[in-house]
Amino acid sequence: MLPKKINQRKTKLNFENTLITGPKRVGKTFLVFDFLKNFKGKYKYIDFASYKEKDFNFEGIDLVIYDNYDFSHPLPNITTFVISEKNIELEGFKKIELKGLDFEEFFAFENTTNINHCFDRFLRLGNFPRIFNEEYFKDEYLQETFELLPYNKEILSFFFRHTGEKFTLYQIYQILKKRMKISKDSFYKITNELIKNKIIYEVNKFDSPKSPKKFYAYNFAFRNIMTNKKNILHKFENMIFLELNEKEIFYKDALSFYLPEKELGILVMPFASEESVNEKLKKVTNVKKVEVITISNEFEIKNKKFEVEVIPFWQWRFAE
Repeated sequence: MLPKKINQRKTKLNFENTLITGPKRVGKTFLVFDFLKNFKGKYKYIDFASYKEKDFNFEGIDLVIYDNYDFSHPLPNITTFVISEKNIELEGFKKIELKGLDFEEFFAFENTTNINHCFDRFLRLGNFPRIFNEEYFKDEYLQETFELLPYNKEILSFFFRHTGEKFTLYQIYQILKKRMKISKDSFYKITNELIKNKIIYEVNKFDSPKSPKKFYAYNFAFRNIMTNKKNILHKFENMIFLELNEKEIFYKDALSFYLPEKELGILVMPFASEESVNEKLKKVTNVKKVEVITISNEFEIKNKKFEVEVIPFWQWRFAE
């Protein structure tokens, strides 16, 4: 069953002190201004990244919005929305960690009922909400966003280029130190900041934290501007990871993802066949169910050890 077509985010704001964090261009400021469309009171918007002189006189103001907040001015004693690219904490504030559009939101924003066309655009364009306010969307927009991210570009491009691949941090450091001048401490510090601020995500191997990790970008389309290698598997895997709203996500040798709380295994196989799925399932253990997510294929698999469902991405995403 497809969702209703509504051009709104799932995340909603209420009139209360709220901290909105998330990487660049996931729609933090858009979320606030969407709320303001129906706000009846008076508000004042202050962008701390702007060079304009800032007016901190809040007399008669019901709501203050601090965008790109940098702690250079105290929080006012009235209802405030704080927007930050850094994953900060503020006492007394409800916190929203915003991501880019998930596929259901993307579909709701799209002016189409053609699910296959919508999926093709999602895979090609990525998950930034702003694409619906642009007349066109090209790699230049991703490149511009990449340049604006305030992190070491050599390190950042490595993670974006190698989404879904397995590395230890030490292996990445050894590769990068041949390309740039950087200490091990600096590399680990920058990487930890990228993970903390949800620019990249790391996924550990289950019950093996010292094994190589898999890394994913907050927008899977960044890979488009980093490499000419068309690896649909890793890009598709990154897309699916971002759709999983689970606290604990791991991988196993035989599984793309493993969700221990649900005893659920996920196999990402864009162009799965019955034969290739059965071959993969031979190595899977200790699960109650395996979901095999494809781009468009769907067929039945019988397995005596656990339940198996082979399902296209859009159907998996909209399942009840």
